[in-house]
Order: sequence, then C-alpha cells, then structure tokens
Amino acid sequence: MDPLIIVLLVLMIALAFGIGANDETMATLVGSRVVKTKYAIGLGAILSFVGVMFLSESVGKTIGENLLGESVEYNVFMLFAVIISTTIWLVVASRTGAPISTTHSVVGAVFGVAIMWSFQAEGSFIGSMNWSKLGEVALGWVLSPVLGMLGAALFKIIIEKILSKFQKGLERTEKIERIFGFLLIGIIGWTQISRGGNDSANALGIMYGLIESGQFSADNSIYLILATGVVLAAGLVIIGKNVIKNVGNNLIAIKPSDAVSIELSTSIVIFLATIFGFPISGSHVLIFSVVGAGLVKGERPERKPFIRIVLSWIITFPIAAVLSGIIYGIFLGVIPSL
Repeated sequence: MDPLIIVLLVLMIALAFGIGANDETMATLVGSRVVKTKYAIGLGAILSFVGVMFLSESVGKTIGENLLGESVEYNVFMLFAVIISTTIWLVVASRTGAPISTTHSVVGAVFGVAIMWSFQAEGSFIGSMNWSKLGEVALGWVLSPVLGMLGAALFKIIIEKILSKFQKGLERTEKIERIFGFLLIGIIGWTQISRGGNDSANALGIMYGLIESGQFSADNSIYLILATGVVLAAGLVIIGKNVIKNVGNNLIAIKPSDAVSIELSTSIVIFLATIFGFPISGSHVLIFSVVGAGLVKGERPERKPFIRIVLSWIITFPIAAVLSGIIYGIFLGVIPSL
C-alpha cells in the first residue's frame, strides 16, 4: 500500500480519538446523579464502539462519497487537506474555548477542496459538489437543533403533566425520580450508540473517500472500522471524562425527569439523522434540547454563552472550507500532476 495512504489512515484514526474525547453524551446521566462518573464513562465507551461498528456506514458514505460532484475524483491529497484543515481548526477553537462541531468542520473542508478543484482546467464550480446532497446536509444542521429543542419542550410538558398527577409528598417524588433515572439509562444508551455512529463517520468518511477513488479495498474496511471504534472509545475514557464531568456537574445539574425529556428528544433526532445518513452535531442537538426543557421550566439560557455557541456554529463551515482550500491549493502548486 502507498505510504501516503497509510499515513492518511493513521491520521484518520487519530481524529477518531479527538472525536471521542469531545463526546459529552453521558453528561446528563452524571449531572442528574443517576450513575457515577466512572460507570457512565465505561458504559459510554462500550456503546460508542457499538455505534461505530453498526451505524457509521451511512453517514460515512455521505461525507466520503456523496458530497463531491460526479466528475470529481478523490485523490489522497484532497483527503490530506480535509483532515489537516479539520485538525487545525479543532485545535485553534479548543485553545480559545469555542464550542465547534467536527461534523461542520469536515463537511466544510470537503467543500473547500471541491471549490479549489473547480479552479483547475478540467474543473467547474457547478460540477464540484453534489449540491442537492449538500443542501440536505445543511438543512439537517438547521433542523436538528430546532427539532431537539421543540421535542424536549414537548416531552417536558408531557412529563410535567404526568408528574402533577402522581407527585404527592417528598417520598413519592423521590420514588418517581428513581424510576425516571432507570428510564434515563436506557434512553442515553440509545443516544450514545447513535452518536457513536454519526460522529465516527467524520473520520471514517476519509476511508470511504479512498474506497470511492479505488485507493483502498472495501474488503479491508472492517478492520479500520474496528480500529476507529476502539480509538474513539479510548478518547472518551482517557480525555472525555473531563468533558463529561465539567458539563454534567457544572452546566446541567438537573433531575432525572428533566434529563429524560432532554435525552429522549436528543436520541430521536440523532438516531433518525444517523439512519438516513445525515452528518449532524450531537452537541448542538443536546444543547438546544437543554434550552427547550429549560424554557418550559421558565429558565432561559445565559445570553452570551448561547450567542457564542451559535456564532461558532455559523463560522466553522466557512473557516474549515477556506483552510482546506488553501491547503489543497498548496498541494496543487507543489505537485503539478494532481
């Protein structure tokens, strides 16, 4: 195998570690005091691995095969540009504390490469992208957090009505909350599996791009999927515990009944997006679900942090596209045969 392909695949697996390290899915389980942090992390790692193994293909193919136009042939330097630009932006954003989406970064990077390709002699702007698929992906980015927010608000209203009929006395209230705690474990398990499949596709899209270009055999894909699952789970265990603790203990110290409305909405949105091959940001869906449940309780998010989240969401795509386009342009200048 070409040494460049090997390096690219190693970088792909390394990106999976970073993806796992930033997964805060189990935070509501910790924040609602249903499960201790160490057990939540262990369970999350196992379920993420399951998601990578069984639910990553559809979204991975969307990123790796379906976004570029039919006339564009992937080459290894395009994929290098995508992964290098994504990594640079993730590092820069992390240094500044900006909450960004790996999904938006990767898709933006693919867009940047495609636009740079369109400036070549055989290229064209119209033919550079699968515009209908990109439009579907962008629509998913907008709708998924909105649906998460509306769903969480609806579920919170329903749960509040149910609780108003049964909550009489502190002892009974605590018993009902314990029941919601058990429900929460199952719902978050569903979320974690779906998110493992959706998030890991940001890395595995590189592999599917190589398969599409004929530079890697689909027969060997299972081994890379397995390695990606293991490394993503390792990222969650080794570094992700810090994210889960911070989010769970500092931002969403809530009752299990609150967490159920949040996670039920989040689970449904992420699962459907994963099944239909839409790469979305699980973090954004979760954050907006928290907002939705909070609004029903009469609690509004702090304005500045919320605006910062939205702005980081908006700027990630164009920044990743510009970085990727520049990097691929450098490759074109250095390697005229591309």
